Amino acid sequence: MTDKTNNSALEDARARLESAMSRLAQEVAGARAAKITTAKLSAEKATYESRIASLEQENLKLHEQVATLSLQDNTAADDGALAALKEEKQALEHNYNLLKRQYATLQDEMEAREDAAPAPEGGDAEMEAKLRGENAELKKAIMALKAERDTIRDELDTAIAKLEPLVKEA
Repeated sequence: MTDKTNNSALEDARARLESAMSRLAQEVAGARAAKITTAKLSAEKATYESRIASLEQENLKLHEQVATLSLQDNTAADDGALAALKEEKQALEHNYNLLKRQYATLQDEMEAREDAAPAPEGGDAEMEAKLRGENAELKKAIMALKAERDTIRDELDTAIAKLEPLVKEA
């Protein structure tokens, strides 16, 4: 019986030893995982701290710029520029409307001449050449007015583009 008791005690001791070794291995694996996680978190923390430092510097620069701009008195200059741009816009709109009326008048004139022109006869080559010349002149005048209208339209668009940000600020 003593052999069986010794064997049983040895088996119990071996089982306890294996259990303790298993727990130790699990704790070592857990400690390694915790160490790796800690290293990763430390790296992320360092990255975030550097980002925060750079954002704080940028924030400080922006605050300085805001303070500098708030101390400057640009409202008078902005108001003068806005008034000048508004005047320029009104002048461009007036010129544009004038050109539109001139264009419409010339278009009506050209249509009236085309309608009033007698049908050219077979032997009236001189009259036909004269009508072609007048039509060519009218077409040139219309093209010149269209070009001038487009130029004024572009200037008006530019002036409006300059005015919009100033009007939004005001």
